[in-house]
Amino acid sequence: MLLPVTVAGLVVTAGTPASAAPAAAASAPASLTVYMAPSSKGGSDRHTGLTSSSPVLTLARAQQVLQQRKPTGDVTVRIQQGTYVAGQTNWSFYVPGHTISFMPANYVLGHGRPSGGDPAFVDASSGGHHVAGWWFHAELPSAPSPLHDGGNTGLRFHYLLIEDYTNGLSLDGQTGHSYHNNASPPMYVKPSAGLNDNDVSGMTFSDIGDAYAPGQTGYGAILFTDSSGDEIANNTFDNLYNTGDTDELHGLYITHFSSYNTIDHNLFENTNGEAVKVRDRSNFNNVSDNRFDHTGGVAAYLDIYCNLQCAQQNPTAAQRQCANYGNRFADNTVETGAIWDMIPSGETNAGGSGCSIPKGDQRLHTAGNS
Repeated sequence: MLLPVTVAGLVVTAGTPASAAPAAAASAPASLTVYMAPSSKGGSDRHTGLTSSSPVLTLARAQQVLQQRKPTGDVTVRIQQGTYVAGQTNWSFYVPGHTISFMPANYVLGHGRPSGGDPAFVDASSGGHHVAGWWFHAELPSAPSPLHDGGNTGLRFHYLLIEDYTNGLSLDGQTGHSYHNNASPPMYVKPSAGLNDNDVSGMTFSDIGDAYAPGQTGYGAILFTDSSGDEIANNTFDNLYNTGDTDELHGLYITHFSSYNTIDHNLFENTNGEAVKVRDRSNFNNVSDNRFDHTGGVAAYLDIYCNLQCAQQNPTAAQRQCANYGNRFADNTVETGAIWDMIPSGETNAGGSGCSIPKGDQRLHTAGNS
């Protein structure tokens, strides 16, 4: 007679094959490295990308490898030095609770710029002209992904050269979500928990704007849209020029609920728009110890938002916004032009009904700038 016995909470019968027993506990999260190389060094999107001898050519293919392998730990994309000619990459793969790092193949974290030069991404061209677009557009994944409604995406970018794009890196927590209400005029509302916790260090953004890749407006070497908790440090932003909307392009454009970002020890030079622009309830950002040389616009740093009057004057182009507050601009060196400005003016001008600044706080705190 076969007697039932209990094994780890599962009732089985004596003589039951061992394969029916419960599975072992899940293994620890698996990290993964994807290797890239330019075509001149053997990179091909027909490769697996899983070894340095089988490198892929494009970031799009690297993302495809990750989607297929489904890693559960930290990811590293090792990029061999050389030049990659590529159009816009749309990125939506993340590992909740972990990071995805894009770096030179020989980079060691914390050891500074590696030898051999920075891997260069240069915008594709057609008929001798660069094609309008972003280098890298990071957006939240479609449902039912765990991060569809936002969270910590953990992107890390180290020591890459981005050149000849209309726009550089977009950290976008808005696309695919509703971001305005039905008021008259409509007001921006926070669309998601954000595309947050990303780091950019040692990067160079050069020749950015529609002066280099015409066909759309240049907005930013880095554009934050509902992206918070990011660290932007030790980067160079050089030659940022639009030929059309010259006041629209910025080194950093921090907009729509992008808060608690840290911007330090960067070089901004040769721009025809403000180097740093902060807009619409983007609060408690710290901009410190940066250098601004021959930057354009009204000032090196601009605090701006579209209040009720602005939205009424531009009903087809603008939704109503509210003031930023608690931001800090300190210990920066501004070689040319004004240091900072606010539009509309007023340190406690929140933007009217529906907008507020906490009691005792103000839009911008400044100190130690020269």
